[in-house]
Amino acid sequence: MKKTLSILFLCSIILVNAQENSSIQLDYFYGNIIEHSPELKPIIQSHPSGILLSWNKKNTKNTEFNSTYNFPDFGYSFSYEDFNNESLGKVYSAYAHYNFYLTNRNAKNQVKLTSAFGLGYNTNPFDKVENPKNWAIGSKFLASAYLKVNYHREYLLDKLGLNAGILLIHYSNASFKAPNLGINTLALNIGVNYNLNDKEIAPERAISIQKMDSPITYNAIFRTGWNESLINGSGRYPFYTISFSADKKLNYKSTITAGTDIFLATFMKEFIKYQNSINQTPDDTADWKRIGIFVGHELNMEHFSVLTQVGYHVYAPYKYESSVYERFGFRKLFNEHLFADLSLKINLFRAEGLEFGLGYRF
Repeated sequence: MKKTLSILFLCSIILVNAQENSSIQLDYFYGNIIEHSPELKPIIQSHPSGILLSWNKKNTKNTEFNSTYNFPDFGYSFSYEDFNNESLGKVYSAYAHYNFYLTNRNAKNQVKLTSAFGLGYNTNPFDKVENPKNWAIGSKFLASAYLKVNYHREYLLDKLGLNAGILLIHYSNASFKAPNLGINTLALNIGVNYNLNDKEIAPERAISIQKMDSPITYNAIFRTGWNESLINGSGRYPFYTISFSADKKLNYKSTITAGTDIFLATFMKEFIKYQNSINQTPDDTADWKRIGIFVGHELNMEHFSVLTQVGYHVYAPYKYESSVYERFGFRKLFNEHLFADLSLKINLFRAEGLEFGLGYRF
């Protein structure tokens, strides 16, 4: 714990000296692990606790993006969570985040929604000999995200303020290694914030969002990564996904999309072989490929967007998990044609793989 506090203190010093027109925030949280699978029950009876350190860059320039989203803060977060359980261990994480103001941007009392995505390091993942009870986390490196809703008061005592609220943290290794039930912490948090500059008034917000008469555009996307089947120890294999989609921008915020995915997940070959050996059926892996159709939405945020998609496997001769699948992720726009995706493909709330994608918009 002393080592953790030292790291957080050092990070805060670096951030304080590196930026102006910004703030730092330190929160303590304490809560419960959500039981989303019966297999987790034996190891989630303790109450996790931790520290969340955030640096927030103020955004008061009168741009279309800032005005549309009520002048959000952008920043980075560092967290330490102790599950207070030997099987689960501890997690150190780093995130990029946005703070969205749900009330008047210039009000004294604020309600903030923080959305963050990043990577974590777990000190005690599953090991069939040394740690066989940890069915939640199968690898040391994790994908992580958190949502936080906070009451936030700044400049309460000079540049010092207070904040408190509720926090949801998710960890998953995205089926990079089994087991991968994932783990979710629901916690209460309380903390302090400190502004590095005098209070700055945001411009008057233009809240109207005009409809756009945008043409339909077409996309081709190649995604890849590595994952493992539900069978622990079956090995990691590469997967490839080829996607074609059409989208239409409705306004500055929203783009709707629809398309098809061709899933070439090579772990399916080994999974089918294993199931055939269990069921004593012919060793036929010819039908390991899958095809899906999907609809979705892009939340446009200047040079990147947030992806939400729901799909259905219309061709899946060998069923794996669920016919319904979801995709959540981020899209970075390099120019009007080229973009990159980082997304998580999920089979009805169970992760299948973390996808790294490159796409072209026609």
